[in-house]
Amino acid sequence: MEKIYRPGAIGALMDEYERVALELKNLLSTVTQEEFIKICDPLTTDENCKSIQTIMKHVVSAGYRYADQMCIFLQLPVINHTFHIYNVVHAVEELEKVVQYTAGVVVNNFKMTYEEIIATRQDVRWGLYDIEMMFEHAIVHILRHRRQIEKFLSTQK
Repeated sequence: MEKIYRPGAIGALMDEYERVALELKNLLSTVTQEEFIKICDPLTTDENCKSIQTIMKHVVSAGYRYADQMCIFLQLPVINHTFHIYNVVHAVEELEKVVQYTAGVVVNNFKMTYEEIIATRQDVRWGLYDIEMMFEHAIVHILRHRRQIEKFLSTQK
């Protein structure tokens, strides 16, 4: 089947966001429930990084925060998100919901011009960001935690 590419800078970033989420979902499909809930880093002070389960709660929560910030950039309403991640299946489902939500946020803005992108720039909790920078941050966030999960799994086997 031929890959359909979204148009524009924001469309390209949405394509890449979907790609990294798919990579993470594929990795999660190899994880057992025992591996998912196992405390892999008992010494960390970061509660979000003790197990694959806590990492995925963090990844999903952050994904919603990034999408909500994109809503603010685009002057769209922000929605309250609730989710639960008890097992690998939930983690994959919730990550997919984040990706779908994000796609819905930006669907009418794939072809934003450089000037339109820059016009979204504002101070956020991470510094001075615009929608493009937020998307890039969201993509790299998934990549970093996918790598972290890969490392956890490599030490368990």
